[in-house]
Amino acid sequence: MAKDYYDILGVNKQSSKDEIKSAYKQLAKKYHPDINKDPAAEERLKEITQAYSVLSDDQKRQQYDQFGPDAQNYSGAQGFSGQGFSFDFSDIFSTFEDDFFSGFGSSRRSRREQWQNLDIKTRVDLDFMSAAKGTKKSLNITKETICDHCSGSGSKSGKKSVCPSCNGRGSTVSRKQTPFGIFAVQQTCSKCEGTGKIVTDSCKKCSGKGFVKQTININVDIPAGINHGDYIRLREQGNERSDQKGDLFILVTVSNHEFFKRNGTDLYCEIPITYGDLILGTKIDIKGIQDTINLKIPSETIPGTIFNVKGKGLPDPNKRGVHGSLFVKVILAMPDNINKEYKDLLSKLNDVDNKSTKKKMQNKLKDYVAY
Repeated sequence: MAKDYYDILGVNKQSSKDEIKSAYKQLAKKYHPDINKDPAAEERLKEITQAYSVLSDDQKRQQYDQFGPDAQNYSGAQGFSGQGFSFDFSDIFSTFEDDFFSGFGSSRRSRREQWQNLDIKTRVDLDFMSAAKGTKKSLNITKETICDHCSGSGSKSGKKSVCPSCNGRGSTVSRKQTPFGIFAVQQTCSKCEGTGKIVTDSCKKCSGKGFVKQTININVDIPAGINHGDYIRLREQGNERSDQKGDLFILVTVSNHEFFKRNGTDLYCEIPITYGDLILGTKIDIKGIQDTINLKIPSETIPGTIFNVKGKGLPDPNKRGVHGSLFVKVILAMPDNINKEYKDLLSKLNDVDNKSTKKKMQNKLKDYVAY
């Protein structure tokens, strides 16, 4: 008895075309011979693909639902198995080609990816103020530089021969037999690493590589306002080859500050203010990033008020002359060393509050609070 196509794909008759396609895609990956080495995988994949070719076609699916797996036995019905079954594997395969062969071959790799990665990554650690104001750093970088004996060719004579493995093409072609037919897969030549040339008389200094490792010292300008996690990119300061140079990427880490917090180019801080200064008003001096900031606290300021001092934040490293804001939050400072004199004065003040402020609050909140 013929197998049920819905059972083969693990779906039901109510499944949508997208659900059927998704089920087929997962099963096709699972049983593809390049992934599944089970000898029975190829036959299983043919069975799965046959089921999909029917259920993905509206007309064929309708006939299948009407006549079942043995549709070829019914008069007027187009068969789905045996001689009555015919479809183009290559059309179905093309839908999933990228998924099947993403791990096989390298024909889509760029020339830069065929080379050893030439970029270098390093790190520099900064304190908060150095990052805020900008600074200079001296770094020792170990990099691959062009061999001065062979000028980067890797050859004593400076000449290279055509690679015998790829005949100078830089790539080789292998053929894979699959249920969908024979497919040609292009790969980077492993002998010449995609260059098409090989060295037959290796330079003694670099052993035919064309480069040597060298530690150099570089001075780096750190722009003012740089943030934790930012990168500084120095072009063509990475590893070198005869025809190209990589870049140097410097990851910046910035330590926290005990007083200031930052968000982008804005700075935030909290300043405790005594009760008397909040009521009567005062002036405070804040030592900022660029200069000293004179901030006036007006009388009857409520604790938690935030003052926005524009232009006194951090400089924007990408926009010359642009600075963020400094946001100052004033909080109530709790008194220390409360003596008898302080308590007596506070008691008198409390008597005044009881006659005015507390009375107003009591009337406003009488249904909820009793003072």
